[in-house]
Amino acid sequence: MDECKHSGIKKIKLLVAILERGLGEDLAEILRESGVTFNMISPAYRASGSALMDCFGFSNPERDLVLSVVTEDKVDSIMKKIMYKFDLDEPGNGIAFTIPISGVSGPLALRYISGMSEG
Repeated sequence: MDECKHSGIKKIKLLVAILERGLGEDLAEILRESGVTFNMISPAYRASGSALMDCFGFSNPERDLVLSVVTEDKVDSIMKKIMYKFDLDEPGNGIAFTIPISGVSGPLALRYISGMSEG
């Protein structure tokens, strides 16, 4: 993913968000408005013990899991929007974090998930 080799392609991160059931589409809409085109929403269910759920402040075991690929330059502004819109600084409202992506199978796949190419 060397930026010099593939002109115009930026470093990317995987955004992972776990929110109240039904809020995944609201998050995806915010992401689309911010230019993030690769979003996946999946129902998620509690698989951990109640101690971990209490630590995160989750009471309802049913959640939405949202996975998105975000270019590194957009991460800060998107995280601020998510924190504000979903009150993620309050216990029990959800969690969002990013993971760096260090490799993608090929330049076309990278362009597609980075939103630089229309599938």
